[in-house]
Amino acid sequence: MVRMSALSAAGLAALIVAAAGLANAAQRVPAGLPASAALLLRYDANHDGVITREEMDAGLKADFAAADTNGDGCLDPEEVRLENQRRLTRDGAEASPLVDWNLDGCVDPREFGNTVHSYFELADKTHDGKVSQLELRGPSMPIAPPSGAPTRTGMAKDGSTTQTPSNPYTGLPY
Repeated sequence: MVRMSALSAAGLAALIVAAAGLANAAQRVPAGLPASAALLLRYDANHDGVITREEMDAGLKADFAAADTNGDGCLDPEEVRLENQRRLTRDGAEASPLVDWNLDGCVDPREFGNTVHSYFELADKTHDGKVSQLELRGPSMPIAPPSGAPTRTGMAKDGSTTQTPSNPYTGLPY
């Protein structure tokens, strides 16, 4: 019975830590940005709302050094497990786990930063080496509501219906 209580208490503690991690991840992301934006926003060293490639690289280097507890330039399976647990606690469902992609038993700095670098490249729409919060919104997040009156398709200006134009070669509608 005592053992069951200890296991229940440990489970409850893990749940509380995970919930705190979710709350922390949600608090770091400004309104209007997807939760995944926290992956890059954590590297905004000067807190100006723009993540530069230099800020990201410096932050990744510091994170790798912190995870590499024995300082050998390689994260062994135990260091990877500890780093993944730290990420899960910090980011909850948005956590990006480390993976030894080349299966050499070592996560090197390149593998450590793969996800962050990939996300940076996707978000940097202007290819200027900087990611702004506007770029982090992504294509599915509207920047501003459209201006002007909505246009109705399939209707003439007088409100009558119009013919759908068709392709002269196939006869099918465009």
